[in-house]
Amino acid sequence: MDKKVLIELFIDDKDQDNALDMISFVSAPAIEKDFMHFKEQKEKFEFKSDEEKRIVTGPAMVPNQEIIRMDAEDKPYFVYFTEETIVKAQEVFAKYGKTKSTNFEHATGMRDVTVVESWIVTDPTNDKSNALGFKDIPKGSWFVSYKIDNDDLWAKVKSGEVKGFSIEGVFSKNIIELSKHDSDNTDDKLFNLFSEIFELLD
Repeated sequence: MDKKVLIELFIDDKDQDNALDMISFVSAPAIEKDFMHFKEQKEKFEFKSDEEKRIVTGPAMVPNQEIIRMDAEDKPYFVYFTEETIVKAQEVFAKYGKTKSTNFEHATGMRDVTVVESWIVTDPTNDKSNALGFKDIPKGSWFVSYKIDNDDLWAKVKSGEVKGFSIEGVFSKNIIELSKHDSDNTDDKLFNLFSEIFELLD
């Protein structure tokens, strides 16, 4: 049986183009984990507030989770990020002031949306994500909380149209496995594929 194509994506400090550019609000997050949104839902989240806070929290990146993609010929391949890469992505995101950069479905830019909290899960058993209702979150996951003052986006969150996050940026790649019949030409095609901005889209 042929091996699947498995590619590790990482941030190479020697490549000046490598960066995590944005976290997008999407209807179908590639990591298949929706975020929680908080208003007056005290019975479910114990979030005590007299008014809507307009805050959403969820995972932006999950380590070692294989995410299926399709190439130009509609053939599947898989990508993943290590814990180390996710830590670096979080650092780059903050260092270059990306906390106010976001969009909707990787297309429409938005204002009045700001990251107010960001953390890496170091102890899954005692992590804040458990208290918020998330289950089976692995060590090394990156969580973010956004304050949404954008009325259009908040309406999409409350209606359920927007369910989670998806990252976009430029990453280097390390091909872990190739089908046994693949040639150097296939290898070249994969490298060309990832020479453009990589977006985790479904």
